[in-house]
Amino acid sequence: MTHGKSSINKEELLKLQNKNPFISNTDLVYRLVRDDIVEHRLKPGQKLNQEQIAEELEMSRSPVREALARLEQEGFLSKGAQGYTVYVMKIGDYMALLDLRTAIEQLATRLACSRIRVSEMKRIEQNLLDTKDLLDKGTSSAWDEDFAISDPKLAERLIYELGRKDLQFHDLIIGSSHNRYLIDSYERLKPLIHFFRYSALDVNACLNMLDRHKMIYQAITLRDEELAVQRMKTHLALTVSRAMRY
Repeated sequence: MTHGKSSINKEELLKLQNKNPFISNTDLVYRLVRDDIVEHRLKPGQKLNQEQIAEELEMSRSPVREALARLEQEGFLSKGAQGYTVYVMKIGDYMALLDLRTAIEQLATRLACSRIRVSEMKRIEQNLLDTKDLLDKGTSSAWDEDFAISDPKLAERLIYELGRKDLQFHDLIIGSSHNRYLIDSYERLKPLIHFFRYSALDVNACLNMLDRHKMIYQAITLRDEELAVQRMKTHLALTVSRAMRY
C-alpha cells in the first residue's frame, strides 16, 4: 500500500468478503486502509499509492480513489501535490476530538455507577490484571525502572498491546452505561480515538494509565458518580500533555 512495499492484509480481505459477500469495492478498500491506519500498520506521514492498491486488490482505480477520498474527509488521510499520506496529528484536531470524547465518557461513567453489572465488573477487573501483566513483562524485558528502553521491538509491541487494553477499558465503561445512543456515538468516534491513542502513548503514560483506570473503576464500584466523573475527566485531560509532546 506504500511505495515499494505492500501492506494489503490478504487475510483481512478474505474475512471482510466472507462476512459480507456483497460488500462494494469502495467499502472494501475503505475498511482495509482505515484499519491499517488505525492500527498504525500505516504510520503517520506514510504515502499511499493508489495504483498499487488497485493492482494488489485486482480492481479498478475508481473504488480506490473513492475510498481514499472518504478517508480524507473523515480525517485519516491528508492530500497534497504528491497524493495521499496518512494524517499526522495536529494538537488542535486532537483537542476538538477530546472535547467530544470527554463529554461522552463522563456521561457514560455517571450512568455506569448505577447501571454496571457484576459480569461487567469482572471484565474490567480482568482488563486491569491483563494491563498489569503487560507492564510487568515490559519492566522485566523491554525497559528498566526509569523507563529507558532496552528492547525497542518488544517495547513497541507491548505498548501496542497496552493501547489495546486501554481501548478495551474505555469500551467496557461505555458499554456499562447501557445507553444505546451513547454507545453508537462512541462507536463512530472510536477509530479516530484509537488512531490518536498511539500518538500519545509511551511507557510512562501506560504505567500512569493503569493507576488512573483503577481509580476510575474504584469510584464506579463505590457508586460515587461525582468522584467517578471527575476521575474520568482528569484521566482524559492528562492525555493532552502527552499529545503536545508528540
